[in-house]
Amino acid sequence: MSEFWHKLGCCVVEKPQPKKRRRRIDRSMIGEPMNFVHLTHIGSGDMAAGEGLPM
Repeated sequence: MSEFWHKLGCCVVEKPQPKKRRRRIDRSMIGEPMNFVHLTHIGSGDMAAGEGLPM
């Protein structure tokens, strides 16, 4: 009987999913920025002043 379960177990093994390849992006696919609005500038002094603030 154990031989039966051994043979059955070999057929029921889950097959690993094939990894999907991510589409590679090159420079020709990237355009100019659209609707870009520069709201403010943060300098190194501003960053040090806000160290205790939550994000």
